Amino acid sequence: MRAASMQNPHQTATKPSFNFTIRPMNKTDANEIVNLIRDSYGDSYFYKNYYDPMKIINENATGYLKSVVAVTDDNQIIGHMALMRTPDDPQIVEPVIAVVKTGYRNAGVLASLAEFLYINRNPELFKGVSGIYIPPVTKHTYSQKQVYNHGLKDCGIWLGYLPDAEFKKISVDSIQRLTLVLTYMYVIKPKQITIYPPDRHKNMILELFKNIGVYHVECPLPKSSSEIHMDGESSLKIKTDEALGKAVLKVHRYGQHIVSDINTKLNQLCSQNFSVIHLYLSLNDPLTHYLTPLFEKMGFFFAGIMPGTSCKDTLILQYLNNTEIDYNKIQLASNTAQEILSYIIANRICKV
Repeated sequence: MRAASMQNPHQTATKPSFNFTIRPMNKTDANEIVNLIRDSYGDSYFYKNYYDPMKIINENATGYLKSVVAVTDDNQIIGHMALMRTPDDPQIVEPVIAVVKTGYRNAGVLASLAEFLYINRNPELFKGVSGIYIPPVTKHTYSQKQVYNHGLKDCGIWLGYLPDAEFKKISVDSIQRLTLVLTYMYVIKPKQITIYPPDRHKNMILELFKNIGVYHVECPLPKSSSEIHMDGESSLKIKTDEALGKAVLKVHRYGQHIVSDINTKLNQLCSQNFSVIHLYLSLNDPLTHYLTPLFEKMGFFFAGIMPGTSCKDTLILQYLNNTEIDYNKIQLASNTAQEILSYIIANRICKV
């Protein structure tokens, strides 16, 4: 156990009238963590399974979560944050359940949790991890600014990705699905990468890699599509979340029927009323250069990049199914995020 830093150079905070420490979660903390979630979100937090204390305990035991808590001198648990790692993408982690108890906010608690959990990067927590991603909401800019202060950079925007959630004590007006800013930070930064982006998005993709710290990106011209043979079956991974109305299709291998395979899956998911569908394509595969325009003709559109997924350096395309977006309600804290949003809007209007 160590004393938490009470000040953060990037955070404006009044000097607190209490002391606290940061430590790994104990099993006996689980009920209080659920209370913290309810204190911040009521019943509207996206990850509904974490309203169950046993789920938090079990996922910490298996390593899918790594939770830390902020504890006052009189043993009150006033804050929580966890690193979430999924079996699908074990090389990247997402800080989740970042909550601070009412009455203890704006005093450096959240910054100290982040410092302990992922800024200092305890080697035990980051075995096999190549990157950290955080997708803050855009119904306000508070969480975006916090994320930027921690060193993460913009690399995409996910329109209407989640149902709306109530953020207590934050006055906002929003009735549409939540748009998220995708931010990323390498744990292990490559000196150089080789990718095969589609011509249409090449410049934006290069700018996004540069923004997250990769300055040497090779983009060799791939063989002509007629020289690249797609044989055998496609390898697709599909993950759906009915409660959140979202689905993710990850292409691990392009088979000879990949275009019709994706079209069939898209139609199935739309008929099942999923609101948002993401398509993950490997930028390290030359076929992505040629096939992306075919997927865009189905209605998919550019949403950003994400290194370190099971598709390696990933191009993310998005499809919205009967989901309207009022762009005027999207609040962005950075110029880069605004540029990404403008690019996405322009490309949705100017279809392939």
